[in-house]
Amino acid sequence: MTIWDVTPTRIPSVRNTRTVPVAIYGNRWCGITQLIRRALDRAGIGYDYVDLDENPAVHARLEALTGGRLRTPVVYIGGEWLMEPSLREVQTVLARHGVWA
Repeated sequence: MTIWDVTPTRIPSVRNTRTVPVAIYGNRWCGITQLIRRALDRAGIGYDYVDLDENPAVHARLEALTGGRLRTPVVYIGGEWLMEPSLREVQTVLARHGVWA
């Protein structure tokens, strides 16, 4: 699922029957990261989670992807990369993929 050669923590989908690849790259101390994770958990949307504190090599690769100005979280949804998105932005992209109602 991820392109970073890291074994992410897989959070399984509970209710959602339609799947789209979702990955969250963030830190457990980051409020926005945890807000997005809780919203996906409540919505029953499965996702992969990579803690950047535990995977510094991924952090460096994401910095390269963002031109050296990495802000967390970074969220990947079905081919789209969102840098430091709001919950509303994540919901909008998930809705476009038919996952968020």
